Amino acid sequence: MISQQSADNVVKNNGITRREALRVGLYTATSIFLGRFQIMAGMNSNSKTSEFLGSLKGVDVWELWRRRGWVKEARHYEKAGEKVMCKLCPNFCVIGPGGRSRCRNKVNCEGLLYTLAYGNPCAFHVDPIEKKPLYHFLPGTKTFSIATSGCVFRCLNCQNWEISQSSPEETKDPSGEEIRLRPPLPERITYDIVRRASMFPEDVVAIAQELKCPSVSYTYSEPTAFYEYAQDTAKLAKEAGLKNVFVTCGSINEQPLRDLYRYADAAHVDLKGFDEQTYRRLNAGRLQAVLNAIKVMHQMGVWIEIVNLVVPTYTDDLEKIKRMCGWIVKEVGPDVPLHFSRFFPHYKLTHLYPTPLDTLEKAREIAFREGLRYVYVGNVPEFPEGGHTKCPNCKKVIAERTIYGIAKLEIESGKCKYCGQKIPGVW
Repeated sequence: MISQQSADNVVKNNGITRREALRVGLYTATSIFLGRFQIMAGMNSNSKTSEFLGSLKGVDVWELWRRRGWVKEARHYEKAGEKVMCKLCPNFCVIGPGGRSRCRNKVNCEGLLYTLAYGNPCAFHVDPIEKKPLYHFLPGTKTFSIATSGCVFRCLNCQNWEISQSSPEETKDPSGEEIRLRPPLPERITYDIVRRASMFPEDVVAIAQELKCPSVSYTYSEPTAFYEYAQDTAKLAKEAGLKNVFVTCGSINEQPLRDLYRYADAAHVDLKGFDEQTYRRLNAGRLQAVLNAIKVMHQMGVWIEIVNLVVPTYTDDLEKIKRMCGWIVKEVGPDVPLHFSRFFPHYKLTHLYPTPLDTLEKAREIAFREGLRYVYVGNVPEFPEGGHTKCPNCKKVIAERTIYGIAKLEIESGKCKYCGQKIPGVW
């Protein structure tokens, strides 16, 4: 974390506020005034051009990938001569021969766009649904969670940057004997198995069923970046009677969204701020695209819970938080749960400090005043009541939560057990 003395020196020498010095860090803040500032996370490149040119490490790797079944033609793209344009998300990557998309998962091979993130998850786990976090969706149940590498964003505070900011060939190994994970699972799954194993859509569904998980979650990285894999899996899961949960940044174009989310039952959407400048600077994304996605998901009947990570000096402006809450009430309604999450120094923002509890409590109060009925505070063990659900009518606690679980649930048939008030959600 940058010291007060260092920050004060930046303020003195460069005429900027201490808040600005804290936000960007000592080196970056000084560099702004030396004319050497480079926008972090590659955001200074043309958003319509692939940032990651170059194909796989060699034709042998490509062939191994293809033999494993980890290559599949992408969806939602168009050809433009030798180039292709991916139309999956607002990055609209234009990719030349052998080029790589910004999410690192797609490659142009001989004028066709292929995903390299299919049937090859680099992370999978059984999680409590509350960990997503989803508080009004199948409380107390477990969800089978999968992820591949890659992301459409470049968040400076990413908690899972080891996979979200990696390419598929950095997280998977197609050499050696082929391993396919499906029931019955081995007693012990080692790192080597994860590196080399395939898990195709039908395998994900079978494993979720074997582990008695009523839902599958597409999470940890960004499901839009492994769109084809997520879509095929979600379709099979739906047919098998499982629920589908998408943990997403919400940066996806409308038609791909509609094609994917017709299989979705719930979505945790990270609304990472409420102004375009912050989205560009902190996440290399576009706010309006995320707002549009939230509205479309809501219109489609997907259960939505919104998460706002309150990052000091970036997204802790209480006036902007007020505007965000007002937008949620107006556009998707007062019953959409909002989770304010505490930031901890991580990845490229280790110079910042954790979000003060006082800031989170003020944000929560603002959200209630703006008309939201279900507002939570997360990542704060010393404030456990921030995770409880109160009936908006009788004010009694009807869902008491531990860190990642349910201690008490007083909701019956979707209604408050005490007064009969309807509590929106999937119970």
